[in-house]
Amino acid sequence: MTDAIDLGDALDVVVASLAAQFPSFKTVAAEDESRSELKVPALIVQMSEIEPSPDTDVHTGQLPCFVRFEARIVLGNRTAKVRREVVKAAGAIATFIHSNRLGVEWGPAVIGAIEPDEFSPIANKFDVWRIEWVHEANLGDSYFVNDSVTPTELLISFAPEIGPDHEGDYVSGLPNV
Repeated sequence: MTDAIDLGDALDVVVASLAAQFPSFKTVAAEDESRSELKVPALIVQMSEIEPSPDTDVHTGQLPCFVRFEARIVLGNRTAKVRREVVKAAGAIATFIHSNRLGVEWGPAVIGAIEPDEFSPIANKFDVWRIEWVHEANLGDSYFVNDSVTPTELLISFAPEIGPDHEGDYVSGLPNV
């Protein structure tokens, strides 16, 4: 991963990826959804947590972390066999998300939960299921800038015969120490 991940752009790409795969749903980022009127069927996506992961540090100066997402599948209670339909939708969406990078250069998605969201304040009008997943990512710029040629040969010399004035004193390989 050479380019820094912009989390705002990443959320937009994830939402667009899900919207393209499931065109029958109104797919939106949670902060873009109107609180006064919810059009169903809906797929509401949010980035819910950034969890530091020091054990996966690649030592590039970037922050190793797990970026957690939640998607809520919302169907109206007037949908025929609504409980069956929302479970089918949750399964289909989770299957698409599983091991998918969703258009962003980070680790593949790992599903953490697929479950009813019965504590939602809108649950009396809708049937809601929640999918939670995580991507492993390295945030920020790497301090390794690859603007030049990658070295292919190791040359060594010993002080004081070092530097540009002593190029002829360098030899290939590792010293026998």
